[in-house]
Amino acid sequence: MTPAPKTYVRPMNRWWMRHPAYRRYLLREGTSVMVAAYALFLLAGMVCLVLGETAFNLWRGFLQSPVSVIFHLAALAAFAFHAWTWFKVMPLTTPPIRFRGQPVPDRMIFRAALWAWGIASVALLVLAMRFL
Repeated sequence: MTPAPKTYVRPMNRWWMRHPAYRRYLLREGTSVMVAAYALFLLAGMVCLVLGETAFNLWRGFLQSPVSVIFHLAALAAFAFHAWTWFKVMPLTTPPIRFRGQPVPDRMIFRAALWAWGIASVALLVLAMRFL
């Protein structure tokens, strides 16, 4: 009986530390944990709303606690980083865009996406402040 041949197994230890782009990619993908946590937080608020006025007012009171403020600031930072990195990748994922026969530079696509994001965010903030 002959022993089975040994196959080469490529080492995978700390592969993500070899290049800064790998670290940024993993950090961006890690923000999905914050997205999931925030979704659960909003789901808890909806459950409290269904349970009644007292439960919902308790949840709203929790929103003003220091823990909630820190959580929301961390979520804002995670969402902003996630959006920023996706906007940086956007020129690589869109088909070539031409304006008056000239290709639109990557930085222009990135800036347009940031402007659209900023305008939409301000509009939502104004609507929330006006109606809540």
